[in-house]
Amino acid sequence: MYADVILPLAVPGRFTFRVPDTVQGLLPGMRVAVPFGRGGKLYGGLVRRVHDDDPSTAAREILSVLDQAPIVHEHQFLLWERIAEHYLCTLGEVMICALPGQLTLSSETRIIVNPFVLEEPRRADRSAVLIDALVDKEALSMKQAGELLGLKDPMPAIKRLIDEGIVIVEEEMRDPWKPRMLTYVRLTAAASNEEALHVWFDRLEKKAPKQLALLMRYVELSRCMSDAPLEVEKNKLLHLSGSSPAALNPLIEKGLFETYEREAGMPAAEAIEKPGPTLSTAQVKALDEVRVGFETKDVVLLRGVTSSGKTELFTTLIDEAVKDGGQVLYLLPEIALTAQIIERLRARFGERIAVFHSRMAPHERADLWLRMAHDKDAPSIVVGARSALFLPFDCLRLVVVDEEHDPSYKQHDPAPRYNARDMAIVLAALHGAKTLLGSATPSLESRYNAQQGKYGYAELLARYGDVAMPSITLVDLRDAQRRRSMHGHFSQTLVDAIAQALAKREQAILFQNRRGYVPVWQCESCAWVPNCDHCDVSLTYHKRLHQLRCHYCGRTYPPPTQCGQCGSARLRMIGFGTEKIEEEISGLFPDARIARMDQDTVRGRQALDRILTGFAQGAIDILVGTQMVTKGLDFDHVSTVGILSADSLLRFPDFRAHERAFQLMAQVAGRSGRREKPGNVVIQAFDVRHPVLDLVTRHDVEGFYARESEHRRAHGYPPFMRLLALTLRHRDEERVAATAAALSITLRERLGDRVLGPDIPAVAWVKDKHIRNLLVKLRRSAHHEEKLFVRDTIDRVFADPVHRAVQLITDVDPM
Repeated sequence: MYADVILPLAVPGRFTFRVPDTVQGLLPGMRVAVPFGRGGKLYGGLVRRVHDDDPSTAAREILSVLDQAPIVHEHQFLLWERIAEHYLCTLGEVMICALPGQLTLSSETRIIVNPFVLEEPRRADRSAVLIDALVDKEALSMKQAGELLGLKDPMPAIKRLIDEGIVIVEEEMRDPWKPRMLTYVRLTAAASNEEALHVWFDRLEKKAPKQLALLMRYVELSRCMSDAPLEVEKNKLLHLSGSSPAALNPLIEKGLFETYEREAGMPAAEAIEKPGPTLSTAQVKALDEVRVGFETKDVVLLRGVTSSGKTELFTTLIDEAVKDGGQVLYLLPEIALTAQIIERLRARFGERIAVFHSRMAPHERADLWLRMAHDKDAPSIVVGARSALFLPFDCLRLVVVDEEHDPSYKQHDPAPRYNARDMAIVLAALHGAKTLLGSATPSLESRYNAQQGKYGYAELLARYGDVAMPSITLVDLRDAQRRRSMHGHFSQTLVDAIAQALAKREQAILFQNRRGYVPVWQCESCAWVPNCDHCDVSLTYHKRLHQLRCHYCGRTYPPPTQCGQCGSARLRMIGFGTEKIEEEISGLFPDARIARMDQDTVRGRQALDRILTGFAQGAIDILVGTQMVTKGLDFDHVSTVGILSADSLLRFPDFRAHERAFQLMAQVAGRSGRREKPGNVVIQAFDVRHPVLDLVTRHDVEGFYARESEHRRAHGYPPFMRLLALTLRHRDEERVAATAAALSITLRERLGDRVLGPDIPAVAWVKDKHIRNLLVKLRRSAHHEEKLFVRDTIDRVFADPVHRAVQLITDVDPM
């Protein structure tokens, strides 16, 4: 017997190994330890097929079987093969992306002792030698572990130690996971009845009016005298009562209140599944449209304006799918959104929810994978970012893709460079499930598919509670600068709007799509700008760390004290990022509590949760951020949103620039006024007459689609054509230029002027490698055949040793 095995390597094809007579019951989806390559390195491969077809060459033997049951199902293999085929990558690359790290063992894996094991009992077997060696050397490779154990194949023994929790793979220690805890306030048992509360009211009225106000707000929020009391978070209580810990702590010491902690996102101990809320007339109508769409289509696009209650429609359909005995996948573009959605879903569905994303601890991801693969207490509902797409679902009935337009669904590096929205539709089709795409500003591709009848379509155009859409004010920065009414980078209109919000104890969000303090330092004498030594890009100054940083390769440099070209000491800063905005707004509103949310402030596992929790609970008055703040976050008290520089969004050199700008501005505007009062949005720009800005101010989504579709059709861009981007990299500029030219000439033999380039990009040198770009336009009606032609052409060109050393990155449907 033989087995075709997928290896976690970027090599094409599957590899055939001989199944030894000692192995019985080998099934597709099981992992096996196999040698590969001249050095005989060991890999944990996945069996794709077991057969008796004698291979043409001598086959190596499988060393051991690592699983008692398959951990990958047939539906997953089919999805992997579709991804590899469509995105022109290897099955091994898809396997690396799909499987949790702990399930892809190889001889290169480094293992360490689990530091959370307080005392390891003495072991009589050979593994005691390995553990002692790990304690001494801290980390060992799989090969070194095999030598200590005296085993040619140490993988089964190491896997047993991992399963027992004695050792862990090294990657797990880089970012140890800790649950985010929230503090809640409740009345003590002695103060929980009405009579005791009246005594406390009388007592505090005379001596402590601030403490009395705190108690009265607690009673209001908790409904403690009703039959259905609510939990009250400590920070939320302090914010809404206008109090500080100095008012709360004495009440705790006196025995009125007590505090307790609970993991964020987890329901209270007594929480049970609850019926959903009553839907509005508009929601019921939209839900009916979705159901009608599902009768004839597998995919339905739901366009719902911000704060219209799309999530309630999602949960209603999720409830129906789960009651029908099926599983549901709820995809979100950002991990930041999972905490809010999880709380809402757990309030509705109890403990049938699981979360899956890349910031979870490796062992948690592996545990959930194995639970679902073996149907052991498998959750009914999975919420996650794009990697949740790969989980081993058994009876998938519904896939929800929230904020379907978001570019975060696209993986850019490494391969496979897949779009989770598109592959979610493929996954659902493999299971015979339905897919619901939701967004306030759907992508042009999804809108086109709905117009062509490929997708069903539904609309929800009224905000929940009939709250008005936010009013949007355009501020002409040229005019404001001429009148000298600017406060740094803030117009008087925006300053006044923030001041009014703070006076009403409301919150504000400020959006600037550039992190750091300033993007450019420049010499005033000769215009010299400090660049990265390894990339063709200027350095961004980060004031808090007092360093210049390259946002392409991550290298840092000390800020210059004089010009590197003419020696002048006259250096000035040009532009502004979120760090500078944070500093300026702190000067304008010194009493406001301000936080910043960008890639620099959310690097830690808990940092993002702390910011979002603080903002949701009212502990932050003003949130400054990049596009992270534009996602579908739901905050009750945000009344004002400021977009500092709309021009930078509109002038980005990309054919999607106007679509991205419209979506970002519409989405961030939608964060305001989500409850009773309409919000207020201030957009600052130099070119206030730009037609996209006019469409944003009028919330005219259909008008934008009509305008943008006309431009895309005229110039042959998606959704009317498919794109394939080819990026070539090499340290030698002449060599990469020659390879790019040879590839473009060969592609033009069939595709003609639909091959654009080779072009020298704006940033043409990154990490010491020169770059050339090619863009290939594929006809929608024949994109499969033309894509195969491109792949064959690449193989022919790179078969030449002259071109073989050039790195090629293939990106199908680039975003």
